Parts: sequence; C-alpha cells; structure tokens
Amino acid sequence: MKKAFLLCIGLTLALGLTAWAQDVPTVEIPLGFSMINVHPNLNPITSFNVFGGGGQIDFNFGNYFGIKADLMGYTQGSGLRVSQNGQFLGNLKGNVFTYMFGPQIKKHTGVFQPFAEALFGAAHTNLYGNICRLEVGCLSGSGDNNGFAMAFGGGIDLRVSRHFAIRPVEADYLFTRFTANHVANYTANQNNFRYFGGIEFMFGGAPPVPVTASCSASPAEVWSGDPVTVTGTGANFKPKHTLTYAWTATGGKPSATNAQSTKIDTTGLAPGSYSATATIADPKEKKNNTATCSASFTIKQPQPPVVSCSATLTTIAIGETATITMTASDPQGWPLTYSWTNSGGTMSGSGTSVTVTATNADAGNTITASGTATDAHANLSASCSASINVPGVKSCTTIEDWGECTFEKNPKKPWRVDNDCKDTLDKLSLRLQQMPNGKLDIVGYTNQEESVNVQTLGAQRSVNVKYYLTTDGPNKVDASRVTPRQGDVKGQATHFYFVPEGTLCGGQLEEGTVVDETQVQPQSRASSGPTKKSHHKAKAAPAAPAAAPAAAPQQ
Repeated sequence: MKKAFLLCIGLTLALGLTAWAQDVPTVEIPLGFSMINVHPNLNPITSFNVFGGGGQIDFNFGNYFGIKADLMGYTQGSGLRVSQNGQFLGNLKGNVFTYMFGPQIKKHTGVFQPFAEALFGAAHTNLYGNICRLEVGCLSGSGDNNGFAMAFGGGIDLRVSRHFAIRPVEADYLFTRFTANHVANYTANQNNFRYFGGIEFMFGGAPPVPVTASCSASPAEVWSGDPVTVTGTGANFKPKHTLTYAWTATGGKPSATNAQSTKIDTTGLAPGSYSATATIADPKEKKNNTATCSASFTIKQPQPPVVSCSATLTTIAIGETATITMTASDPQGWPLTYSWTNSGGTMSGSGTSVTVTATNADAGNTITASGTATDAHANLSASCSASINVPGVKSCTTIEDWGECTFEKNPKKPWRVDNDCKDTLDKLSLRLQQMPNGKLDIVGYTNQEESVNVQTLGAQRSVNVKYYLTTDGPNKVDASRVTPRQGDVKGQATHFYFVPEGTLCGGQLEEGTVVDETQVQPQSRASSGPTKKSHHKAKAAPAAPAAAPAAAPQQ
C-alpha cells in the first residue's frame, strides 16, 4: 500500500512538471492533517474522533473540472474507553484508511479558490470489528474489515503564489459501510464527518499570458482637417469579457472615447507627426487586465498652387484690348479660386481669363495685370503677372505765322529796320518772351529785281532783324532762340515764323535756309552800315553773295 501511494505521487509530479503550457495548474497536491468524527452505529457508543492525515492528487482538465484521488489514514490509541451501565470494559485501539476517487469542480482564479468534490471508493479499518467484539459480543478475531466509502463536500484554497496555496478547511460528509466479520448478517452504515486542512503544491500550467494591444491609423498621412481613423485591438483578454477603451491624442480630438475605433479630428493641426493612444482594460479582472498601444499619423505639408500668366498681345494702343490668361494647378488637387489686379487700363472678366483695355492715361506706360490663385483648403496662394506696353502718343507741332516787316520805304538802305518794322519787332519780342519754349525763324526775302542784283539781301535783312531783337531793341531776346534764314523771291520783307518745340506735323518744313552769320554781319538800325567796318558806299548795295542753297529739310 505504501509503495503504491509513493508511486502515485511520483507519477503526479512527473505529469505536472511536463504541463507548463496550461493556464490552470495541471496537478494540485494538497497535503495535511485530517480528522474523522466516527459514528459507529453500535450502542452504546454514539461517536468518537480519530486523527491522522494524508494527501490528495487533483488532475485538472480545463479551467474548472478535475479528477481527484484522496488517500487518508487515521489511528486510535488507548484513549477510547467504552462502558456499559457505568462499568468500563477496556481500552480500544485501531486504525482507518480511506481510498476514494472522483470529480472536483474548482475556481482557479483569484486568491480565494473554492471547490466542491464527490468521491467514491473504499475504507479499511479494524476499529469497527474491535468495537463490535467488545461491545456486542462478536466472536474473537483480528477485527480487520473493508467496506464501501464515499465523501461529499468542499472547501477553499488561499492561493499564495503560482505554485503554492494554503487549504484552511475542507469539510466532507463521509459515508462508510462495514460488516462484522464474525456476526452473520450484521451490516451497518456509518455517517461520519471529516475535516482536512494543510498546504497545497501546484504543478504545470503557464503563467497568465500578458494582455497586449496593437493600434493602427488609417490613413497614416492626411491633410489638416481630414479625419484619421484609429483602431485598438486587444490580445489575450478573456474572450467573453466586455472591454473598455480610452483614447487620447497628442493632436486633434477623438470623436469617441470608449470605442474600439474612433476618428481623430485634425482641423487646425500644423504639419507634423502626431499619435493617438488607446488604453484597453478588462474591468472584470483585477490583474493582468490593462494594455496600451499607440498609432502615429502625419499631417502633410501642403504646397501652394503653381501658376503662370500670359498675354495675347504685349503691346496695344489706346482703346485696344489684350487677354490675360492664368494657367494654375494645385499639387494637392484642391479646388482653386482666382483674383486679379491691374496697374492701369480697365479690366473685365473673372476666373482664369480677363481682358485689359488701354486708356489715354496709359500712353507711354506699362500695364501690369497680376493674377492670384488660392486653394480652398489650406488657403495657400501663388501669383503671376503679365505686362502690356502702351506706346506714348506722338504729338506734333505746327509752325505759326507771326507776321512780317517790309523794307520798301528806304530804297537807299533796303536792309535797314525802319520805324514801322521796329514797332512790329518790339511787340514780337514781348510775345516771344511769353513763350518759354520754341524758336523764331526770320526769313528774309527779296523781289525779282533785287534777287538779280544782290542775292544776299534777304539774308542781310533777316540778320539785321535778329540783331534788333537781341541787341538794339528794348526787349532783348535770347539769341539762341532766333534763327535768321535766307528765303526765296517773294518781295522786300522779312517774315516771322514761330516753331514750337517738338516734331513738325504733316511733314512741315521750315522756310528758307539758315544764314551763316560769320559771313553776313549784322547792321544796327542807327548805323549806316554793318556793325563791323564796311567798304560799302552809302547808296551801294551789298556785294552780291553766292547763289543761295536750296531750302534744307526739317532737322
């Protein structure tokens, strides 16, 4: 018997040491003290206690169910004295052994682990036979007896660690059925109480697998304002337990805080990297019940639109138009809005094409039309421009006829500025001074007779008039603004033409040819000859000059 017990314990240890993969211990071995309150069902003895101990072996299958082997031994020394009618008849000695097997139901989680059992087997004792022989006159003999045994009850274990627990109490109803070997047809049932307490060793199984969590973000890259969906998935949690979820984010706002998946509102987030963190918990578990995970997402850096501008015409006249077109695209594919400004002219149209019309105020200037494209999402913009030239208006001037002086009254000095001419020149000089710009052409003419005899007489008349205006006269005029010219045959006179500053209109040409004043010397009104010493006689006409050149074209 002893060898069989040790063999069972050895097999149990071997099986337990090879079963580390299970969460619940594969084998549990409680060892400890036990006591039976025996009810022999023989008068006059009602009950007595026997003490001993032993062990159990529990083989677990799954989280709750197991098969148990229960092996206990008890002994009774000389402490029990039986009596009848107040007379002590002697001391009683004996022992009890029980061998039972059956199912066990046990909770294997937490510190307090209750269990229940139903055991069936056999019991061996010599106590029952000894009591029968002593008390009721059974025939002599050894008193050894084997009988049926079963136990129903339960208890509680206090788990200290993964491999060790304390069993403070296990209480069972113990039923035995013995027959007196020396009394024919005498069989009795015994209804006993059994207590067991001690320590427990646990083998096999694995420690609880740590709960874990994994998170993901979709999409991982978005533009600011686009939502990101983050999902948290737990592993190794109890499948039938309801989990809780808590979400936080380094940027943006989760739309739901207790959900496996939630959307992150990224409105207003600057470009960069952010993360969302989930805390997954099992509220029904006290240990190994929480796991966290994080998922990263990125707010992309948007790029401004790409634009270019072009004009159908780069030069337009006043009143003409040019079309400006903007070619624009957005790298992100976002819709664009368009706006335009112009530095001159008038602008019409909208969108990607406008029309610019040149006005009088644009003459001689450059009109710049600038377009701006702005995306509707990030409010980024880009601009371009096109330039249009408007040529200046070429204004022309017209030669003005300011009158003439005649030289007909003094046939002896047909070059002299007489009083009538003097009055005309005094008024002319005042008028010229009132004109800050422009010049005065003095064209000297001769008649037919004079042109034959003295061909330089017209040049002399124009030089003398200039001399009066710039030197002799009371209202002296700047000499650089007066040009003496030699005219053709028109009469005995000098004609005055005012030439405004600018370009002459319509191909106008100044009258006559410019006089070389180094060759034709001026004569004062008060003198009888040229300002320099002259060899002319009083009535003699000036020496005939060389033939006058043809009128020069406008310079």
